Amino acid sequence: MNYKITIRPKALKFIEKQDKIQRLRIYKAIYSLPNGDIKKLAGCKNHYRLRVR
Repeated sequence: MNYKITIRPKALKFIEKQDKIQRLRIYKAIYSLPNGDIKKLAGCKNHYRLRVR
């Protein structure tokens, strides 16, 4: 199954403002999808959130 990951410009701007260690954790979590703490957003058809610890 193929997935398309879209990072909105506002989210990308937020990620780039983080310190280096935090940015690496976020990108590592994104690129390891579909593994991780993922939940469907309430009220949205095809939107999910990924929790990064």
